[in-house]
Amino acid sequence: MSAPTPPPSGASVPDPYSTPGADSPPAAPYDQPAPPPGAPTAGTTTPYGAQPPYAFAPPRRTDGVSIAALVTGVLGMALIPLGLGIAGVVRTKDPARSGRGLAIAGIVLGALSTIGWALVATLLVAVATDDAVQDAIVDGYQQGIEQELSFGYGQGECFDLAVDAVDLSEIAPADCEGSHTSEVIGTHDLEGDAFPGDEAIEETFNELCPRTFTVYVGSDIASSSLTMWYVAPNEATWALGDRELVCVVEKGDGSQLTGSVTASRM
Repeated sequence: MSAPTPPPSGASVPDPYSTPGADSPPAAPYDQPAPPPGAPTAGTTTPYGAQPPYAFAPPRRTDGVSIAALVTGVLGMALIPLGLGIAGVVRTKDPARSGRGLAIAGIVLGALSTIGWALVATLLVAVATDDAVQDAIVDGYQQGIEQELSFGYGQGECFDLAVDAVDLSEIAPADCEGSHTSEVIGTHDLEGDAFPGDEAIEETFNELCPRTFTVYVGSDIASSSLTMWYVAPNEATWALGDRELVCVVEKGDGSQLTGSVTASRM
């Protein structure tokens, strides 16, 4: 019988009295889940004060369509904020977008402005189809224009106007019983649709105002110490409905009148 062969140099000799696998860690159960990433493993420790990582949520952005719905609603743009508001409500269902309240406000304002524009349209249709309403509007407008274009002085009324005045803007009303420069002795309504021209109007003045002078003053203009001039429409005011020819008298030497010239035979 031969002697046992010694183990190689540096090799460990197994203990014949030890249980196989006693020094190795027990195997994990078959159904044990794997630990989450970053979790401490067996045999390790968490550093003092270290905290587990937190989830990051990006900030919510206000939806631009919802903002546009509110702005157009404030401006009364009717159907536009309605459409934008509905789109904004749909878009703000995304958790990353805010502004649902703005979209709803735009819908409400859009609905109100739509109702308002509908009422205006109904009124315009009524005006366009109602002859009585149209006539009333035209008459009122015509009266306003005539009052605006009117010379402002009628027969028997007096005023002051400087001799060197270049237009009628410097006229000032005056009492006929006191001192004044001018007096209106009569007015005449001119006829025709087309503007007759300055020469034709002057001819009408020379025809009508001397007759008015004779009746009002009681003497002929040719033998009177008074002189006469007129106020009449021009081409622009004629187009707006001005048809009034005004006959005015004043002293021939430029001095002041005292009292009315009615039946004065001056």
